[in-house]
Amino acid sequence: MKKLLYSIYVRFIFLFIGILIISAVLSLGIVTVFQLEDVKGMVQKQLEDKVSAIDALSQERDIPLKEAVQYLEGKELTIRVYEDRDELVKAKRFSVLQEDLKQLEQGGVITKELNSTPPLPVSVGHIKGYYVMVHPDIDNNQIVRFQKTVQTVLLTAIVLGSLLILLAVSMVVKPIKKISKASVEVANGTFDVHIQHRGKDEIGELVKNFNIMVQELKANEYLHKEFVSSVSHEFKTPLSSINGFASLLKTKDLSKKEKEEYIEIIIKESNRLSNLSSNLLRLSKLDHQAIQHRREVFQLDEQIRRVILLLQDSWENNHIQLQVDLDQVSFKGDEELLQQVWINLLVNAIKFTPEYGIISIVLKKAHNRVLFSISDNGIGVSESDVKRIFERFYKADKSRSNHGTGLGLAIVKKIVEIHDGKVTVESDLGKGSLFKVELPDYEIKKIDS
Repeated sequence: MKKLLYSIYVRFIFLFIGILIISAVLSLGIVTVFQLEDVKGMVQKQLEDKVSAIDALSQERDIPLKEAVQYLEGKELTIRVYEDRDELVKAKRFSVLQEDLKQLEQGGVITKELNSTPPLPVSVGHIKGYYVMVHPDIDNNQIVRFQKTVQTVLLTAIVLGSLLILLAVSMVVKPIKKISKASVEVANGTFDVHIQHRGKDEIGELVKNFNIMVQELKANEYLHKEFVSSVSHEFKTPLSSINGFASLLKTKDLSKKEKEEYIEIIIKESNRLSNLSSNLLRLSKLDHQAIQHRREVFQLDEQIRRVILLLQDSWENNHIQLQVDLDQVSFKGDEELLQQVWINLLVNAIKFTPEYGIISIVLKKAHNRVLFSISDNGIGVSESDVKRIFERFYKADKSRSNHGTGLGLAIVKKIVEIHDGKVTVESDLGKGSLFKVELPDYEIKKIDS
């Protein structure tokens, strides 16, 4: 019972029916105050006219009083004749005052309120020594019919209104119940939930947003599972290598060269595992905005030159030729994060460019935009790989699955998006790749404003 009272459906019904009843009672009061008084006034006038008509028939036309009464008595009227004032007073049909008796004896007509339920008007006249009292029939008169009509109309309105409210509330609550039921399913891990609702009202908007939320949760759940699977796989490979070669080192008959080779592999795999952990942590912080992004003005071209010098050993050892064309660009952004972008892109280009290959780096400023590009004549990637190249743990070159973490380009994309920019790639298999980064020129916007 307590649970039922907490139901929004029951509360809605109680609320609306309560409002309906209060409105009906107020309407009845207003009608009673204004319209019922008009009806009583009209009935009172008819009674006074009847008394005057009886007096006219009896006095002017000399018709006996009883015959005049019988002549004018109708279905909706009750006419009583009292022989003297004492009989009138003893009848106690209404409250008789001495002033009323004096007025009657002077030939006047008085109108009082009959002792009845409901109270009805009564008119009394003094005709030929008799007291003639006229009042409406208790059960059949205009006042009673008016009250019954008003009560019937209001009762009908309450009943029909209640039925319509039940229907309306049911229509309103039905999608809410669907959302509630669907929410329980989503909470239990079922994301194949879709609520149908054609309305364009607030409920329709709620259903629409709920469906969008479920789709996003489903996508996030898929990414989460894929992420966990990928992380497990990526960690498993270097750990297996470390464990395997560490076990081999326990073998007594290994040569010095073999030991050094195994130790070198363990070091490389340990570094790879360390890099994987660092990149995962960095990407997690970027996703949850745990890093406070600083907006500072710095020379973007100088930063890129420092990155080229930082990786000089890597591209010189592979005899790679660098073609560098950098405009002088003053940029406002997070210097530390953007340095990671240029490092990751250049490392990626060096990794997939053969010996004696060429890497071209260009930085330009045009139309309030900063444009950076890095191209190589390396192995390139296929069209299907281009579509997924910025996904986490995705590696286009499966032959080099033991090199890299598959997170570098995902980090690049996230940092560029943080700066309201975009990164794209163009590539032909066997011909090389071209990565483009486009950033808004915050410093120019600042000067213009």
